[in-house]
Amino acid sequence: MADLLGDGNVKVTVVTTLSSKSTPTAAQLNAGIDIQEYVTKEGLDIKVDQAAVDNTALASRSETEDAGTTKHEVVLTYKKQDTPLGDVAFNALPPRELRWIAVRRDRAHETAWAAGQPAEIFPVRCGDYMRQAPKLNEPQLIEQKMFVYEAADTEAVVA
Repeated sequence: MADLLGDGNVKVTVVTTLSSKSTPTAAQLNAGIDIQEYVTKEGLDIKVDQAAVDNTALASRSETEDAGTTKHEVVLTYKKQDTPLGDVAFNALPPRELRWIAVRRDRAHETAWAAGQPAEIFPVRCGDYMRQAPKLNEPQLIEQKMFVYEAADTEAVVA
């Protein structure tokens, strides 16, 4: 058995409207804007943190805890393009606007969204553009925090 590579197998779509977070339709996702070709190779930064709940009782002989709330943090880093119309990621993520970020892993990014595929759905408010310091021999980069304003569904299935 071989390892599953991420190379070319991650799709990142920005969507303005979804009817369901847990079962988004393929039509809605395919109507979105794909930005994976603009996101840097390490620019899809999704972190998950889960709080611990102390459930130790007075009678306990050891400290115990249970799973608490989960927090998702999403930061995108993408390449700035040289024409306004071609600046796809920049234009798709206007600061302070609400969007849905849909992520699909394990399939070629060129493959259209289809029913039955797994998806990670993040309801976000786009943060401000954070232009990165220019560097020789590198593209200009924008880093942008996405504020997850309601619970994400990382186990969604496309309808």
